[in-house]
This record gives sequence, C-alpha cells and structure tokens, in this order.
Amino acid sequence: MLNKLDYSYNDEISIIHRINPVIKLFGLFIYVLICLLKYNNYLFIANLSFIFLLMLLSNVNILRNFKLVWKFKFIILIMYVVMYHYQMSIADINIIVFKFIFFLVYLSVIYYTTTKEEIGIGLSKIVNIFNLIGIDLRKIASFFTNIITSVICFFDTLGDTLISGEIKGNVYTHSNIIDKYKLYVRYFKKVYKSSKDKMKKRKNDMKYKLYNDNIKKRYKYGKKLGIYDYLFILINIGFIVFYILKVR
Repeated sequence: MLNKLDYSYNDEISIIHRINPVIKLFGLFIYVLICLLKYNNYLFIANLSFIFLLMLLSNVNILRNFKLVWKFKFIILIMYVVMYHYQMSIADINIIVFKFIFFLVYLSVIYYTTTKEEIGIGLSKIVNIFNLIGIDLRKIASFFTNIITSVICFFDTLGDTLISGEIKGNVYTHSNIIDKYKLYVRYFKKVYKSSKDKMKKRKNDMKYKLYNDNIKKRYKYGKKLGIYDYLFILINIGFIVFYILKVR
C-alpha cells in the first residue's frame, strides 16, 4: 500500500477539510519555525500530538498520510548515516528525523484535505502579504517546490525502472545490499535523465501557477474563518507563547 503513491484530494467531510487553507499553511509555518528553534521535550511532544490529532480528524486513512514519508525513506536513511558520521548522539538524530517525518505528514494532511485551487489561493494570499513589505516569495517558493517535486519524480522513475528491470530478469527485491547498490548505480544515469525530462515538462506547464496575482479571478473562493479556524490559530499561537515563556 505504501509503494503506490496517491496525491489526490480526499473528498471527505471533516473538521480539517473545513479549516481555511491559509490557516493550515500558517500552522505548517509555525511547525517549521518551532523545529528550527531551541529544542524542548514538551513542545516537541505537543507538536507531534497535534499533527497526529490532525490526521485523526481528517477522516483520511493514517497509512495514506505516511505514503509521502515512505517515498523519502532513502533520504531519511542518508540523514541517519550523515549525522552518525558526524558523531551526533542517537537521541539528537532521532529527534531531527522525527521532525522531518512529521513535516512530511503535515504536508500530506494539508494536501489530502485541501483542493489544489484552495492551496493555490492560500499560497497566493500568503505571497501577497510578503509582497506588501517588499519580499518577493514567488521565485523562492517555486525553487523549493521544484526541489521536493524533483526528488519525488526521481524515486517514482526509479521505481518504474526497477520494475522494468525485474521483468527483464534483474530481480531487485531478492538481491543483497551490494547487488542493490550496483543496480542503483547502473540505473542512475537513465533515471536521472528521464526524471529531468519530466521536470522540464512540468516546469513549462506549472511555472508559478500557484502564485499568479489573477488566481482569485480564476477560482471561486468563499471560505470564511470559523470556530475551527480560530481554534487552530489559538493552538499554534499557544506553541509560540509557550516557547517564549518557558524555552527561550
């Protein structure tokens, strides 16, 4: 189930579906900010519990929310190897990895409970706010979006290539670690070229699509803030207040 990645919007009725997309993105920003600040056990556990609660309230299968994490399993493995190489403690390594994993889960919750149109409008509103103070986020946002999409596209293409190789007799699943490594090296050039071509096509189709100033004219958007939006905001502000009073 985890191998088949599905990024489609989950059309359900839930509390998380009702929350304004701008508020959801605001919550993601607060989570990233807290991850970058000084570590605190209580704040860390509270954040992970909050994200887990979002999963439960979204009416989306929990395993589905971890599909994106599964796609990044090799990146997570590399993170462990690199940090262990620099002699970081196991506790610190696990904390950093868990922060990254739940960042991906948070992204999944937003994507499964928000339509592409709503995400586009939400991002457009956030970008417009920064534009008012002279900061152009369009290129920055597009840059990081392309990086994440490139990684996903690469591993999708790698998976298709390995399946094609198995049909030809190169049974990847039954190989040992050394044989798997050799297979990755052999396929890397082919996979890289194929995924690069896909990204070029995507860039032509979607360049700055979500950051267009006229996006409000193309999509009808009428979500107003409700009780769940204000509760969501209060919880995230509570995280910041706790950090200022107890951690900083």
